[in-house]
Amino acid sequence: MWGTFILVFAAIWALQYVLTQIQVKHYRASIKEFAKLDSGYLGTGFYRKKLGTGALVMLVCDEQSQVVEAKVMKGITVFARFKSIDRLKGMKLEESKHADFLLMKEKNALEGAINMIEKEMNKRKENEAWIS
Repeated sequence: MWGTFILVFAAIWALQYVLTQIQVKHYRASIKEFAKLDSGYLGTGFYRKKLGTGALVMLVCDEQSQVVEAKVMKGITVFARFKSIDRLKGMKLEESKHADFLLMKEKNALEGAINMIEKEMNKRKENEAWIS
């Protein structure tokens, strides 16, 4: 009896490990895909709850702070995949902060991605000022 229980537990744990590795591979492939875009800034943000679903947003914007690409992954399982947020494309970063079509968890994740992009933009401006 205990042997069967341990075997089933080990099988479930191994399956979780394999599925997690597949999800990490998908995440890394999505990051590489975004990084290949010609110009701009890449930002990622996440929102996590202790219980329930969370959200992860990846955002790319150009030099004029206009959103070029946006994707969201939400869910609680390893089967969650990135989905495009077409309504954000073409919006300015400031406008996208007030997008009313996003869920609260998506807005929180989007805010994290925007903060990351703004940090990178400020870093670049500081470097340009220092060099010139």
